[in-house]
Amino acid sequence: MALNPGQQIGPYQIIGQLGHGGMATVYKAYHPRLDRFVAIKVMHKAFTEDAGFIARFEREAQIVAKLEHSHIVPVYDFNELDGQPYLVMKFIEGQTLKRVLSEGPMPLPEIIRVMDDMADALTYAHRHGVLHRDIKPSNIVIDGKGEPFLTDFGLARVTKAGASTLSADMILGTPQYISPEQASGQAELDPRTDIYSLGVILYEMVVGRVPFNADTPYSVVHDHIYTDLPRPSVINPAVPAQVEAVLLKALAKKPADRYDTAIDMMTAFKQACAEAGLTALPDNRNQVAQQSFAKMESGGLLDDSPTVSTETPAKAVPPAPSIPSPLPPKPPIIEPPEHLSRREARAARREAKRDKIFEFKFDDQNDWKKLGDRIKENVERGASWAESLGSSIEEAAKEGARAAAYEANLPQSAVEEKRIREKIEKKYKERAGLIAHATPYLIVNGMLWMIWLFTGGLNNPGLPWPVWITFFWGIGMFSHFMSYYNKYGGGAMRREEAIQREIELERERSLMVEKPKNDVRMRLTDDGELEEVPEDEISLAQKRKR
Repeated sequence: MALNPGQQIGPYQIIGQLGHGGMATVYKAYHPRLDRFVAIKVMHKAFTEDAGFIARFEREAQIVAKLEHSHIVPVYDFNELDGQPYLVMKFIEGQTLKRVLSEGPMPLPEIIRVMDDMADALTYAHRHGVLHRDIKPSNIVIDGKGEPFLTDFGLARVTKAGASTLSADMILGTPQYISPEQASGQAELDPRTDIYSLGVILYEMVVGRVPFNADTPYSVVHDHIYTDLPRPSVINPAVPAQVEAVLLKALAKKPADRYDTAIDMMTAFKQACAEAGLTALPDNRNQVAQQSFAKMESGGLLDDSPTVSTETPAKAVPPAPSIPSPLPPKPPIIEPPEHLSRREARAARREAKRDKIFEFKFDDQNDWKKLGDRIKENVERGASWAESLGSSIEEAAKEGARAAAYEANLPQSAVEEKRIREKIEKKYKERAGLIAHATPYLIVNGMLWMIWLFTGGLNNPGLPWPVWITFFWGIGMFSHFMSYYNKYGGGAMRREEAIQREIELERERSLMVEKPKNDVRMRLTDDGELEEVPEDEISLAQKRKR
C-alpha cells in the first residue's frame, strides 16, 4: 500500500517517500501538534499474512523503543493502518553512510570516529538483548553536524524471544554485509552476527571495497559462507599487517573466532593503527581495490591461507601465465617389439609412417589446391615427386594442427563472433545463389514470351508454347525461393515466434502452481540489496491463472 503526499495517518501528515526496501517503505511525515518531522516505516503487506506477526512486532517495537542511546534513532510510536503495522521514528536530516562512501573514501580519523560511535551504539543494544540483523551503510545516517545514527532497529530480532520472533523462517539482511550463520539460515544468533556485518563496513572503508560481490545475491551469500576472506594487504598493499589481522578476526567464518563486542573490535583496530604508525589511508584505495579484485577474478591473486590468523600474512605471488603451445605434442615414436623379425619390423615401421602421413584431413577444396602448389614448387626447385609429396603433406598437416590449436584457444567471444560471421556469410552466399537463379529465369522467360508475342502468338489458338518452360522451370525457382524463405525469411521468424510462444505457455503453466504463503517475490536492487517486488508490478494475468 503506497501512501501519497498529504495523506493523513493518525496525527501524522505524509510529506513524501524516503526509501523502499525488502521489508518496509519509509515516509517523511509531519506532526503538527508537536511541530516536528518524523520518519514512518510501513511494513510490507506480505508479512501480515502470518497471524501472529503484528503481536510479535508490537512486542519487539516496545523493546526497541526502550533503547535510549545518543547514536540510535529513537522510536516514538507504533500503530497499524489497514492491518499493516508501522513504526514512527525520529527524522534525521542528513545522508546515509552509503551515500557518503559513494562520493569518495573517508579519511582514517573520520572512519575511527564514525565506527567508534556505531560500535558503542551496537554494544549498548546487544547488552539490552536486541540484535540489529541488518547492519549496512544505508542503515547508518550522518546528520548535518557529522554525527552518525544507527537506524532500522524496528526489524531487529530480540535474542531472548527465541525462534518465534519476527520472520524466523526468513533470511534477513543485505547479501554484501550478511554474516555466514545468518546467510545459512541459523535460527539462534548472537551479537557476533552484527559484529561481522560491522566488520564488513570497516573492511570496505579501509580496503576500498566490500570483500564479496557478485551478479546474484546467491553467489554473494555462498561466498560469505564458504569462500575465504580476500586478504586486505593483497587487495590493497597500503593496509598494514596489524590492521589486516583485526579485519580477519572480525570477519571470521565461525562466530567464536570473532570479537565478543563491537567495542572490542574498534579498540583492537585503533591499537593496530597505532602500532603500525598508520595515520592516513591512500585516497585512491577504491580504484586499487577494484583493480585487484578484477585481477583476482581473471587470474587469481589470492592465496589459500586460512581466513582467521593473527600472524603477518604473506603476500601471494600471482602465478605466471601459461602460454598454450600452438601445436599439439608430438606422439611418441613406437618402436616395434624386439621379438619381430627384421622384415616384420620394417613392415611395421612403414605402416606407422603411413598412418602418421595420413593423420590429417582436408575439409576444403582450397587445401588440395595449396597442396598441389607446394608439390609443384618443390619439383621446380629440383626435388623428386616423392620427396615433394611427402614434405608437402607434412607441411599441410602442421598447418592444420596449428589452425586447430589456434581455434581451440580462442576466447568464447571470438568463437561466437566467428560463428555469427560464418552464419551471415552463408546467408549472403545462399542469397547470391538465389539471385543467380532468378536472374536467368526472368531474362530467358521474358525473351521467350517476347518472341512468342512478336511471332503472332496472340493470333494462334491453343496454349502458348513458352508456358511449359516457364511452368517447369518456375517449379524449381519456387522451390529454391521457399527454401531460402523458410531458412532466413518470414518463415524462420514465424518458427521462432511459435517456439517463444510455447516457452511462454510452459512458463505460465509452471506459475499456476500455488505458492506458499511466505514465498514473496524478491529482487536485487542497484544498491546490492534484496527488496520485495511491489504488487502493482506483478502481472494481473498471471495472478488470475494462479
